[in-house]
Amino acid sequence: MKILILHPSMNARGGAARVALHCIAAAAANSRHEVSLLSEEFDQASFEDFFGCYGLFKGVNQLSYPRFRPIIGSGLVLYQLLIYHGLHIRDLLSHNRGFDLILSTQDVGYVPNVSAPIVQYCHFPEYFWHRESESLSPFWKLYYQPATHFYRGRVRRVRTFLSNSDYTRGFVRYKWRRDATTIYPPCPIEMYDGYGKSAARENLVITVGRISPEKRFDLFLDLARMVPSVKFVIVGTVQRIPYYEYLRQGAPGNVSFVLSPLRKVKDVLGRAMAYVHCAENEHFGITIVEAMAAGCVPIVHDSGGPREIVNEDVGFRWRDLPAAARQISAVVNDNELRRRFSAAASIRARQFRPEVFESEMAEVLRVS
Repeated sequence: MKILILHPSMNARGGAARVALHCIAAAAANSRHEVSLLSEEFDQASFEDFFGCYGLFKGVNQLSYPRFRPIIGSGLVLYQLLIYHGLHIRDLLSHNRGFDLILSTQDVGYVPNVSAPIVQYCHFPEYFWHRESESLSPFWKLYYQPATHFYRGRVRRVRTFLSNSDYTRGFVRYKWRRDATTIYPPCPIEMYDGYGKSAARENLVITVGRISPEKRFDLFLDLARMVPSVKFVIVGTVQRIPYYEYLRQGAPGNVSFVLSPLRKVKDVLGRAMAYVHCAENEHFGITIVEAMAAGCVPIVHDSGGPREIVNEDVGFRWRDLPAAARQISAVVNDNELRRRFSAAASIRARQFRPEVFESEMAEVLRVS
């Protein structure tokens, strides 16, 4: 079977790119599959080094085009992306036909007009949807209207939808009136082998993520003020400089920042007692799983995808800051409780390992 993995931006090395690489691995594991990847040009050696997937692209046919560069700065970037990628994808597929299946692992907006059946892995329906609200200005409502209509047309071309959580699956039903099968994304828990068995832990609470307002790190600072005897650490890369400066200037003395990708400072998870996740309605939460694999007790906001990761056997969920502060204190002050949750969390994290994802994806490819 000729399978095309469609992922226009392999240069964005986040969770979506990780999904793409494990889809490639799942497809290539069957010797009867001829696997191709359609994407922008990217540095394959650097990609393999970043994700630790050496040799991934050996035997994979590469269909590539020049990397996207905005024509008019950041203005109308959504439409620039859709038009740019759409034209290049159409051109390449006009010269490379005969695919039996197309597996799209980025955005449904890039789904092509082809006769081959299409499987779409959905990270969240319409990545701009969260910006819709009653308070949105008339300009922005008008701005998104053509894109919304365009996305509906792309949705009709998809045979099978996959979702990264039941939470996302619910929004696929709500926004697109289509059902989806949940396949949780592959989480790199192998990086934390042996960490979960570490008995010695510091009086340390950690959170991880890109430093931008939707991650609600300001609540993390509030928790630090409420539990002053504990050290709090924010690990991440700065996405919004004004927000980072706001956090840094208002942070209490027991908070420190580590401005680095988690993979470069992963040892900090092996020293921490708890991992706190403040984002509301997170679509899934890969960093939560990573922290659990490292033996941290998860303390997450009771919403979105994290509700599917953290149950009462492995950690805590909270709806208000006083509850979260009490949960942090319980983990720090009750070593037996912490050890029990830590061991259970480490075991639970294994349910999200890449091998599980690849097995489930191989079954999707078999029946599609």
